[in-house]
Amino acid sequence: MDFEPYEKSGQANVAVGSIITLIVGVGVATLVLIFVGSLGGQTWELVESDIDAITNTTIKDSIKDGVVAGFDSLKQTGEFLPIIVLAVVISLVLALVLGFTNFGRTAGGGSAL
Repeated sequence: MDFEPYEKSGQANVAVGSIITLIVGVGVATLVLIFVGSLGGQTWELVESDIDAITNTTIKDSIKDGVVAGFDSLKQTGEFLPIIVLAVVISLVLALVLGFTNFGRTAGGGSAL
């Protein structure tokens, strides 16, 4: 196959750029989930004694409830990561297939008006 006419017009690079962007996006999202969890736990260990030293129990309980809610939401987001990855893989396949076809383009390239 000769891809030279497609490379000159720029049509071959559209799908490749989209796929690379999606792969990098999934990688960054995964790293964020990993680092937020580990760094959040380390931060909690560093400040737990300071929080326990607060004498006002209402404020102390509110801070602890906020931390627990934050870790619960992080856990729930991590549980949905396989579904997010599946959606990205499906998007990659569709972008690749549609990038090599002439889907959605008219022959004349103009509008009906």
